[in-house]
Amino acid sequence: MIQNTSNLPQDLLEGLLSDHHEFKVNVYQSDNQYTVEAELPGYQKEHISINYEDKTLTITAKHSDAQQDDMTYLIKERSTDEQSRQFIFKNIDTNAIKATMDDGILSVILPIKQTKTQISID
Repeated sequence: MIQNTSNLPQDLLEGLLSDHHEFKVNVYQSDNQYTVEAELPGYQKEHISINYEDKTLTITAKHSDAQQDDMTYLIKERSTDEQSRQFIFKNIDTNAIKATMDDGILSVILPIKQTKTQISID
């Protein structure tokens, strides 16, 4: 157990003591899209929700362990868990957002909407 916590930043301390752990992501940009790759091992795609609203992408993963009442657990470490991350992206073509899940890696593709128009001079 941590004895003296006065020198630790508050968010680090909360992360160490909390049961809530956020999943890891890579976010990168190419010429015409952003890509978010999230590590979600053990989650089925049916337990993941992805929303894009008000320039914010929200990924939420929920896991619930089916508890069987007819068993006596000697050790029960797996339980209900919910993790969520949010990211802000501007100028997204919302009708073309796509997501795939492969081997515990969720990939969300957010195409960039072209907002600049080249105007020629007559």
